[in-house]
Amino acid sequence: MAGAVAGRNMARIERRTTAEIAADAIKSELAAGRWTGRLPGSRLLAAETGVSQPTVAAALALLVEQGWLESGGDRRAFRVIPRAAVAPQAPARILRRAVVATHADLGDLPHTARRVIEVTREKLGRRGWAVEIVTFDFLHAKRPHRSWDHLLPIDPDVPVIAVFGRPPIGEWAMKNRVRMIFLGGLVGEWKIPIVAVKSSLLAAEAMERLTRQGHRQIVLPLCDRPHGFSASIKEAVKAGLERVGVSYVESYHTPESPYQRPEVVWNMVEAAMDRAVPTALILLDWKELVTVSCLLTKRGLRVPDDVSLILLNEQMEADWYVPHLACFRFPVMRLANLLTRWVEGQPLDQSKLPLSADFEAGESIAAPQGWPA
Repeated sequence: MAGAVAGRNMARIERRTTAEIAADAIKSELAAGRWTGRLPGSRLLAAETGVSQPTVAAALALLVEQGWLESGGDRRAFRVIPRAAVAPQAPARILRRAVVATHADLGDLPHTARRVIEVTREKLGRRGWAVEIVTFDFLHAKRPHRSWDHLLPIDPDVPVIAVFGRPPIGEWAMKNRVRMIFLGGLVGEWKIPIVAVKSSLLAAEAMERLTRQGHRQIVLPLCDRPHGFSASIKEAVKAGLERVGVSYVESYHTPESPYQRPEVVWNMVEAAMDRAVPTALILLDWKELVTVSCLLTKRGLRVPDDVSLILLNEQMEADWYVPHLACFRFPVMRLANLLTRWVEGQPLDQSKLPLSADFEAGESIAAPQGWPA
């Protein structure tokens, strides 16, 4: 008896995002008829649900996708769709299981990755899939770990989506015949399908736009990025500079550190400023942008009068940045559709990947001082 109990696997607990929980709470109020016409503002909803305004925004986006709300556009209230117009959804019978593997809790992932996961789970749920979230740090692993055998199902009928996958987890999947796809990341030598927006292409476009306006002192810090990723970003920056006759200096234009902490980003950019104040900065994510913005304020530098800013990885909070931030808008729905089709067994056309992202010019870039208009 004891041996039988020890060998039994506990049932996994399905993990849900805070946005999904908030969406259910708002949905209950809608179903009860509390709100008609226009929905209250996000500040009031955040106070009532006990979550942040960005989380409320994500919850409202889910309710739009589910047909409960209609977006009123930028800075306008959401419209409540009358109950008669909401198509009844028959409860789907859960027949199939899929897993999303992440290296960090969903709340700590970039906004785009969170949105793609949320939309994919919603789509698969409607098709009868139970989607579980399994979190463990495979991002910094140098080789496959045996512990993964107990964390992920070794079953060819259970597809696994690895968020920001890396060669070690790809190797593990190939050796165990696990059906796996990467949402972003690096596949290395392993034949793992990948759905992604290639950051080096975005960096190349950002460089082209900045150099066209006259920028030459451009800095793109690289913190805690895998070698292959960093190499592709450096090549994009180098090519962009050499195209306008500027010599690429790796330690200045793309300073690098194996760590990603506020003080690390601060020191890297401050060292570049001590060498030659950049006229433009390209930043990979929101956390880096927050630290850099604080440094610019301390130095008395204004955006975009003194320094232009471009954010590569879209973030919900970026909409709050003043002046309006230049960034790339990722194709969340297309990424989610591709993942959904792959989970359901449809092959991907790798010749059409990676996907592109739309550049939003914003108001955070301008020609450097002294450059002719």
